[in-house]
Amino acid sequence: MISNRTPSRRAVLGACVASAAAAMRQYDALCAPRTPGETRVLYFGGDYVHNGVAQERYIREAFIKTGWRMFFVQASRFVTPEVLAGTDLFMLNRVGDFDAQGFSADGIVEHRPAPDPFLTPVMENAVIDNVRERGMGLMALHCTAGNIDNTRLMELIGIRPAKSGAPLQPVRLHGFDPDHAITRGFDEIVIGHDEVLVKEIADARVTRLFTMTGMTEGGEAPGGWCVERGAGRVVTLMPGHMNDAWTSNAYQEILRRAAFWVMKREYPETGLK
Repeated sequence: MISNRTPSRRAVLGACVASAAAAMRQYDALCAPRTPGETRVLYFGGDYVHNGVAQERYIREAFIKTGWRMFFVQASRFVTPEVLAGTDLFMLNRVGDFDAQGFSADGIVEHRPAPDPFLTPVMENAVIDNVRERGMGLMALHCTAGNIDNTRLMELIGIRPAKSGAPLQPVRLHGFDPDHAITRGFDEIVIGHDEVLVKEIADARVTRLFTMTGMTEGGEAPGGWCVERGAGRVVTLMPGHMNDAWTSNAYQEILRRAAFWVMKREYPETGLK
């Protein structure tokens, strides 16, 4: 039965305070030292042209059997050096100079605060230092490669910064590296709708994992690659403009394998489907 009770003003205010307090507790949890055996994953995604709700749903689905602690943020203020210092795997899937909207912990928002900037120089340096010096794994997903003003981040993932755009079309993933742990055993994956974003790999140390080819409008580009960076590793995977990639069982398997590889862990022989 649907309740006809109207929440009191006190109840509403109490809920707002509780929401803000919960947000602070989660941030404290992100900064706290990891417990023995804990794997901590931070996903920073969702922007003005990419569905962060779908990303979170299907990323959680892909990794549910790992037992890892998964944290999702959509405001860059939470991607601090303190948070990154305790992160085993950072998944970055954002493009643009600013967050899509100003963050608020309130349940009802009439006027949103000013949005946070995309990774500040301090945050960008923290990402790079944690990869190179501490061995944090970095997965740069889809649109991350479009942040051309973050030249050090683009250098980290191994590409030459350049603007790019592409029509939506069915996309074929093929040319998988048969010897790499991420792509071994794959032949072809078809994604219903996606972009073939052309990025020029500018580092000879990069290992190409597979190619993306448009099936109706044409176009071909590197679809995935990886590289060692100091103590850490970086994987870049370009599919993911629409939900079609995130809902693909085969692509979810690529994501899982990439996560294990980038953290220098052996992927279970039985898989994690």
